[in-house]
Amino acid sequence: MTTDRVDLPELSRLTWRDLDPAARPAFDPGGVAELVRVLPPATEVPPPGTDWRLIDFWYDRMTEALVEHLGNWVVGWWYTVAIEDYPERGVVPVWRAERPPVTTPDETLTRLADAVVAWHELLVELATDPHGRFAERAPAAADGTDEPPAWRAVRGNGWITVYTTAQDDRLPYPSRLSWADTDPPDRVFAPDTVRAVVDDLLAAFELPSHEADWRLKDLWLENVSAGLVDRYGLWAVGWRWSVGEGDLDGGPVGSWCYFSHSVTTPEATATTISAALLEWRDWLDDLAERFDRFLPLPTDDLDGWERAVAHLVTAVGDRTQYESGWYRCCRTVLGWFLDAAGIESTRREQLLEHAVAGRFDSWVEPPRAVVASVAENLARRVAVDHA
Repeated sequence: MTTDRVDLPELSRLTWRDLDPAARPAFDPGGVAELVRVLPPATEVPPPGTDWRLIDFWYDRMTEALVEHLGNWVVGWWYTVAIEDYPERGVVPVWRAERPPVTTPDETLTRLADAVVAWHELLVELATDPHGRFAERAPAAADGTDEPPAWRAVRGNGWITVYTTAQDDRLPYPSRLSWADTDPPDRVFAPDTVRAVVDDLLAAFELPSHEADWRLKDLWLENVSAGLVDRYGLWAVGWRWSVGEGDLDGGPVGSWCYFSHSVTTPEATATTISAALLEWRDWLDDLAERFDRFLPLPTDDLDGWERAVAHLVTAVGDRTQYESGWYRCCRTVLGWFLDAAGIESTRREQLLEHAVAGRFDSWVEPPRAVVASVAENLARRVAVDHA
């Protein structure tokens, strides 16, 4: 067992033979609480307030240890299932996956043990369906199968899984920034300080290995971003908005791609991150200059609005190379332009939805006629709104 990754069987790939409680007659529900407390990860219960990724990962480590002692069946300890009338799906089996909250070590381990026992009891119920909750909805058995009707019921008829995980990211996606966030009037940015700041961050947050669990890598990236934001301002979150199918998909930054591609040695990684932040800042400064060419812009100047929008669409396309998701960056930039032009926030999304939504595709440079149509549509709607 390693401490930076886990290898768990997937519940969806297990058969009834893997889960059948009849195959483990010696299982003692009364001994689960003691077993949970002697597992190695039980000494490392995260304190309340720990980042959700570390809590999630710790639960996976506990599950890995439980699997070693009890078998693959226990991997489903955090699941429940019921036949529900689910919105837009009708009456289907709904699996719900939710890990207990982390409080004190004793309470947390008790909840985990109780959940393991409850999962075992659910499997016993699925084996026999004594309360008749499931079997009546079971599809016909396949030839030669030994699956009980209740199990067939909860694994058939369009079953879905609902995951409940508290994902409280500290930082916004770059597209959620306002234009004021990207260029605050009190901003003081010295490019020659970037490398030293990045070096300090990499010294403070140890690089995960390429084989580490994705949550550990994701948290490391967020810690780096948070450090850059603390030093330079909220605009710095965009350093990872990479061209194409990178970390954040469809952005203007070519220096950074994603963890396994861009993280190598600490020194080389610091160089890459520094270049990415400077490239992102350069893009924002470039946009500010482009905005200044057109603003202020009267709302009834249709030709001026059309020229501005077409120019910005082309600029974004050139920078993103029309790669995967480039239209998201395009929509963001047009939203910033509307913001800078003084268009009210309550109207910007509606304007962009009507003018841009569905007009552009990944990996495709739009024909000039489409760009002109988008520009004309947006210009006319701005004019009508302020007529």
